[in-house]
Amino acid sequence: MLHDLNLSIGGIDARLNRRYQRLVKQHMTPAAPLASAVKDLACAQKTTFATTQAVWRFFNNERISFSQLNEPIISLALRQVALSPHPYAPVVHDWSHLQFRTHNGKEERLKMTHGGDVGYELQTSLLLDAANGLPT
Repeated sequence: MLHDLNLSIGGIDARLNRRYQRLVKQHMTPAAPLASAVKDLACAQKTTFATTQAVWRFFNNERISFSQLNEPIISLALRQVALSPHPYAPVVHDWSHLQFRTHNGKEERLKMTHGGDVGYELQTSLLLDAANGLPT
């Protein structure tokens, strides 16, 4: 089963790998589709500030890049596609524009269409089984 897989990132310490695995596996849990993995990541923290700080430290750690975060997931997807007898695998994509026009504390906002249109682009993809349409 997917939840039993060891999704490790090479070149980072065990503590960061455990946090990464917890984040990814929480998003793969169908029993709690609305539960936030970020909330799970820091559930052992005693205060809201400690929770926020733990999540911020994980996502802003300079020892790990976004491409490194994606490698285990992409590798897993390719293995799942290879197991399928079908010559194709449908992928559902969602693209959202998150606007933070007045949130000046977010320095990494992107300018979209004009100066007042700033924020982030959020893109997610879901790999489906070609036989039954279920997520793989």
